[in-house]
Amino acid sequence: MSHLGELLALSTALMWGFGATLFGLASSRSSAILVNAFRLPAGATLLWLAWVVTTGTAWPEGITWRQHMWLGLSGTLGLAIGDSFYYKGIMLAGPRRASLMLAATPVVAALTAWPVLGERLGTLALAGIAVVIGGILLAVLGRDDGTGDHRGVPRAVLVRGLGAALVCAVCSAVGNVLAKLGMPGDTPPLAAALVRGWWATLAMGVFLLGRRDIVAQLPRLRDPRVLKPAATAVVLGPFLGMWAAIAALKLTETGVASALMNTVPITVLLPAWLIHRDRPSPTALLGVAVAVGGGALLFLR
Repeated sequence: MSHLGELLALSTALMWGFGATLFGLASSRSSAILVNAFRLPAGATLLWLAWVVTTGTAWPEGITWRQHMWLGLSGTLGLAIGDSFYYKGIMLAGPRRASLMLAATPVVAALTAWPVLGERLGTLALAGIAVVIGGILLAVLGRDDGTGDHRGVPRAVLVRGLGAALVCAVCSAVGNVLAKLGMPGDTPPLAAALVRGWWATLAMGVFLLGRRDIVAQLPRLRDPRVLKPAATAVVLGPFLGMWAAIAALKLTETGVASALMNTVPITVLLPAWLIHRDRPSPTALLGVAVAVGGGALLFLR
């Protein structure tokens, strides 16, 4: 049995772990909305260039208006809205703790995919998802005052950050289901990612209309301390990461793909330590081991 979808989902989690930390770093030096306004058109442009290079055509043909509707709603909800909340959560609570809320994504995705897509997961798949989520929760169990750049965050600020990240988790879950609705038959994942990315860019542009404060912040993108981490994260996130994520959703069940892609609370531990000096505790490392075990169950199902 091929596990390409699961492998792509894990690759997505690795890229998103580093990408989220870098986007959070750029956001802390500018603003979450400014960084998201930069990443979406930049990522969509890279996806378009990849399509042109790999197919020799300027735009995917045969994408119906119904596919545009589902992929557009998915991009708007998951990328334009959800990710803006996530980067706000990273700014307030730090990447390691904000990513904890992503543990809710596979639960919401599986519950949504059941009635919408007719995807019923078997016992082993449900057990694997439960173990993965358990490992994520264990990784941040107990009192956590943070370390490094995110030490001693006030409780009110922490709650706001975690709440923002939770909104992202729900948006991402529903967005994953909508994305799968937009990929019937043999729709190429790159074509779906491209259409989704440009709809998300359009939605962000509409949201920013009249936002003079964002226009005033544009010169900050010339600051290498903002541009370098943001540009690197664009490649890892809305370009390669989104391409791999859409392919994973097409090749395996939505709940399984969401569970593996949202092991970001695990994959973010290393970049959070390296960049923010936010060192994981022994309990967090135990959570990594448990989550890996859950991932193994998903491959064995």
